[in-house]
Amino acid sequence: MVNSFGFRYTNEDHHLFKLVSIGHEIRRDARYHWDGMKREGSGVIFQFTLKGTGRLRIGEEQMEMGKHQALWVQIPSDHAYWYPPDAVEPWEFIWIRFEGIRGEGLRKELIGLHSNVITLPPEALPITLLWKLYEDVNHKQIGDRFDLSLRIYEWLLALQRFLQSKEAVSQHEIPASYRKVASHIDHHYASDLSLDHLAEVAGLNKYYLCKMFPLYYHVSTMDYLRNRRIEKAAELLQNPHLSIKEIASRSGYHEVGYFGKVFHKMMGMSPSSYRENAGRHEDFLRLLE
Repeated sequence: MVNSFGFRYTNEDHHLFKLVSIGHEIRRDARYHWDGMKREGSGVIFQFTLKGTGRLRIGEEQMEMGKHQALWVQIPSDHAYWYPPDAVEPWEFIWIRFEGIRGEGLRKELIGLHSNVITLPPEALPITLLWKLYEDVNHKQIGDRFDLSLRIYEWLLALQRFLQSKEAVSQHEIPASYRKVASHIDHHYASDLSLDHLAEVAGLNKYYLCKMFPLYYHVSTMDYLRNRRIEKAAELLQNPHLSIKEIASRSGYHEVGYFGKVFHKMMGMSPSSYRENAGRHEDFLRLLE
């Protein structure tokens, strides 16, 4: 079963999102295969699995696409997805392809570190809106190109909201290895913590740690460390009896000059200026990404 719709635009409105195609399909033939470097056109594809399984390749890495998982890829890029010849159940999915207004940039911002697979419950608002758009297209109840652009933007915002709430998971849902790294940083931020050391703490390959840590904490491992250090520095700067050098050292910075540069970049002012205006700052600072 294949039920899809394609669109062509006669006006080049670069400030609008463009719906290239949308569809609902059930595939049970191994001839179903898309190569991201060979197919025509451009844009971003979001494909949500309803039943069955498919396969996805990103570069050299292959993975299974199971129920309630969505692939999220750019055209062109080094990827492929297909119906596995050894699959026992048909692969059913709904998908959308769009382009325009920094589509790939948005994909990277939403997913983080080029992750191409996300999991959503079928009742999640992004999926509900996707079905609504598909049904409206199917029944010819859509407006003009401006209306379609607005619908895609609404869907993207819903996806962004879901991902931010979904990935801000509670501590018991974060794998123990990553919680261990975050806790180690929280308690030992003043120490000389290298990425290799943190990978040892987690018991993970450092490249895998770099890839997966942001999916749970929204920042890279080293940025998480930097944030905790600057938060501590801001707290210590409210103590007039501590020198800037001592505060830098207690915060994990052995060079005062480098500490000053990092602090200014994060806070928009020097440590001395922050201290002078200490009464205007909150008692507790938490840096958020």
